[in-house]
Amino acid sequence: MWIPKEIDRLSTRLKDGRRINRITVRDLLRMFKAERRGLNKVHDIRAALESLGLVTDPDFESVWIDGKIRIRLKDASNLVTAAILAGDEADDEDELDEEQGTASGEQEESFSPQLGSAEEPQPAILVASEGVVETVLSEPPDPTFRIGSLPAANKPLTTVGQDDSLKKAVTKMLQFDYSQLPIMHGEREVKGMISWKSIASRYSLGGECCKVQHCREDAQVVDGNGTLFDAIPTIVKHGYVLVRDPQDRRITGVVTASDLSLQFQQLAEPFLLLREIELHIRQLLQDKVSPEDLDWLASADTTAPKPQSISDLSFGGYIRLLQRPQVWTRLSLNIDQASLTVQLEEVRQIRNDVMHFDPDPMTLKQLDALKNAAKFMQQLYELLP
Repeated sequence: MWIPKEIDRLSTRLKDGRRINRITVRDLLRMFKAERRGLNKVHDIRAALESLGLVTDPDFESVWIDGKIRIRLKDASNLVTAAILAGDEADDEDELDEEQGTASGEQEESFSPQLGSAEEPQPAILVASEGVVETVLSEPPDPTFRIGSLPAANKPLTTVGQDDSLKKAVTKMLQFDYSQLPIMHGEREVKGMISWKSIASRYSLGGECCKVQHCREDAQVVDGNGTLFDAIPTIVKHGYVLVRDPQDRRITGVVTASDLSLQFQQLAEPFLLLREIELHIRQLLQDKVSPEDLDWLASADTTAPKPQSISDLSFGGYIRLLQRPQVWTRLSLNIDQASLTVQLEEVRQIRNDVMHFDPDPMTLKQLDALKNAAKFMQQLYELLP
């Protein structure tokens, strides 16, 4: 088993009772020479951590790829010794400021309400305070998609203060094409929201409207550990939610209805492209494959059920049929056989990643490969006799 030197060094420091700083999930992946959390890479990372008696907090597979995590000893009870990486020992003192209450002896739970055990998740609780409607979502024990994992939930916020002029708020909203802005005092204290709707409502009632506080409305805040699906009703109703880090109580970003649309597009697009490619391959091979060809495939894999038709085949089975000289001759395609099968083999590998539901979106290179393959298969279908 290969263990990166950086991880081995962190393990030694922790076992010596020394402090280490936090790092991002992306930093952890780089240690293992990876860009995303694919199935095999996640297995390798977990095996390496397990062999050294280490775990990450929170679990590195459940948070945003640029979210910070701690590495700690598996049996350690003090989370302060479990702050993650990476940098020089001089950075250790900086961690004291980040850990705040925990470093000074305060209980970490003071930053986050108790939501029940993992075995008995509690329903959402609405916490009302001046200027804020906070939905505290229970943290799911399963690897569900969390609202805090969205890129938008981890993007620097554009904010205004409640004593700022309305002109300043309107200018920012126009500059960045925002429908609303959070009214903040620091990174944690939310005073409300200002939106085109709240501005229009105040104007229509003829009230004073020269400062941000005159056009304020309650802000919708959710816990970053809550599930995406629990947050959707609030986003649909209000058009946004502010996302709060459950540990240090910072507002880390705002997720809007537009962000939801983009996220679902990113999740659905690979499946739709793969579906299109696979259906084109089936149409390409339809009526060109004989029972003898299917018997030939079955003889190569005696552990799998014998395919009765094209629809019973795996993606790898399609490729093997296209490599079979008898099948290729029947297709009568005036293209290079090897180039086509190389392209489809790349699609097959991407398909494996997609079907394993990796937590990170595919790279632009992978998405382009699927788009190119789908376009090429469409062109082949149009050329069929």
